[in-house]
Amino acid sequence: MEPKQAWLENLNTTDEEKISILELHPQVFGSMPRIDVIHKNVRWQTFYGRMGLHQAASRAELPGGGRKPWPQKGLGRARHGSNRSPLFYNGGKSHGPRAPKSYFYMLPYDLRVLGLTTTLSVKLAQDDLHIVESLDIPTDDQQYIEELVQARMWGPSVLFVDEQDVMPENI
Repeated sequence: MEPKQAWLENLNTTDEEKISILELHPQVFGSMPRIDVIHKNVRWQTFYGRMGLHQAASRAELPGGGRKPWPQKGLGRARHGSNRSPLFYNGGKSHGPRAPKSYFYMLPYDLRVLGLTTTLSVKLAQDDLHIVESLDIPTDDQQYIEELVQARMWGPSVLFVDEQDVMPENI
């Protein structure tokens, strides 16, 4: 498998300026598109922080129901102790949903890595992946980034990824 190539750019001017060509690893940037793996990764990230807050009232949480609805014997009807029993209309819900419910699950590591490499490969093939030399910007004005993104037609959303955890303050 031959290495993929991409242009190295800089952020010094709003005009697109190519510096050199980089060779990218073919296993990372040359994998076949797997829509099913991308879907599993997006679903996992969506469920990662999701917290269900739905809760049904049990018979103990409903008002009333302290008095026996009819005598135990003598009427020929079935015996009942409360009109908030789950058997009754307007009664409590037995085994209903209880908050908080976590939808968290762990996606296997191999699927997470395959999803990342597939997404990077697709972005490179669609010419939506831009590699810049450094994230140092000549000005502290935040408007410069917006003008840069519009001038280079990078689209409505841009993700800046750096090798360090700390980003420059003007981004």
